[in-house]
Amino acid sequence: MTRYIKSTMMVVAGLCWFGIAWAFGFFLFQYLAGGAGLQVFGFFGVSSTTVLIGLAHVIGFAAAAFLCCVIGTGFCAHGLVPAPRPEQKAAKRPKQRFAFLRQLIAARRSTEDADVVLRCVRCRVPLAAPVHTCPECGWTQPSAI
Repeated sequence: MTRYIKSTMMVVAGLCWFGIAWAFGFFLFQYLAGGAGLQVFGFFGVSSTTVLIGLAHVIGFAAAAFLCCVIGTGFCAHGLVPAPRPEQKAAKRPKQRFAFLRQLIAARRSTEDADVVLRCVRCRVPLAAPVHTCPECGWTQPSAI
């Protein structure tokens, strides 16, 4: 029962934010229709100051209306989308920090353990003893000093 009440309240809150956005839009329209900036310094006529102040007010009203619309959309979306049921949630594993590094180190160690025997640097053929050239490909081997 409380889930339905919470969902209803979220939708109502979203609709209220949409109403506030509409009110900002209405004030913006009235401000533009009334001269947009001439109300502040109307006795000077149209100047760069009145245009700048009018532009700042228009941008502020538009930003406020947009922000209220985004908040209203978020509230309505959270109210209308049902919450996941507890049995649908996946069991959480404990977080392993830097797990990819541990796997990389473990993989490198396993290849190092397998490479205990000497191998040719070119053809990877196992060598019985440290030699200067590979008997298979003739490649010069690094010294093992």
